[in-house]
Amino acid sequence: MTLNRTPSIRVVTDSAARLPLNWAKENDVIVLPQYVVLNGRAYREDLDLSETDLAQQAIRSKKPFTVRAPSVEDFDRVYGALADKRAEIISIHVSAALSETVQNALKARETYLGRCKIHIVDSRSMALGLNELVRAAVKLAKGGEVGEMIVKRLRGLMQHIYGIFVSDDMDYLEHSKRLRPAQAILGAMLGIIPCLSMEDGDLVAVEKVRTSERAIEKVTEFVTEFNDQAQLAVLQLSPQPNDRTQALIEALQTHFTRMKEIPVKSCGATVGHIIGPHGIGVMVYEGRI
Repeated sequence: MTLNRTPSIRVVTDSAARLPLNWAKENDVIVLPQYVVLNGRAYREDLDLSETDLAQQAIRSKKPFTVRAPSVEDFDRVYGALADKRAEIISIHVSAALSETVQNALKARETYLGRCKIHIVDSRSMALGLNELVRAAVKLAKGGEVGEMIVKRLRGLMQHIYGIFVSDDMDYLEHSKRLRPAQAILGAMLGIIPCLSMEDGDLVAVEKVRTSERAIEKVTEFVTEFNDQAQLAVLQLSPQPNDRTQALIEALQTHFTRMKEIPVKSCGATVGHIIGPHGIGVMVYEGRI
């Protein structure tokens, strides 16, 4: 007699989550790479181009790079392979306000309607936020939660992710349409540093300051509104700390005294193509499963 088995749940995400590839492999998470277009050549993030290589090439390049979402065909290959294994899929991705990733996933899902249950989740986040949501999805799946409940729990956790960034890379801010051309020119002339807040899944310029010191103060003021039990990380395109990084960490440690070390992580290409190679920010996660 053949027993009906509950389909296993598999998690799919994209490289904007900044997951260590070893961790993804150990936890059966499939990570679709974003495509970085730099100096006329397309690279698969983390596979053809490491975090360090991306940061170094961005600094040397005279033009901002762009980022393309995983294609419908990329999703189709993954969904098809998992459908053949009778898996139920939680496909959670970088904010639709920043990328066409979710849109492409939705198009690919159409082929599998009625054949495979695929939950597509717009995380309304990126980097640390998306990273934590993927980890939560894996933990819930391992704990035996059904797909619908996992999605519901993730939507609740999304309400507890916050971020703020500062950038004086006017070319990147203009290229990513965060500033109009006239604003970018004026900003470069006056030495203005825009502050970008994560709102409705997008990075939106909300304030401007005139010095790096004041920019660090604004980021610190934002973060100190949170309880010191929150998780946070400093994010920048380069995974290597610099003088601005150290100044921000020192300012943050006066409030988050429980943290012996505040992590510095790469924001990845999706955020990096907005803030540029010299931008910096902090993301905060207050969620608990």
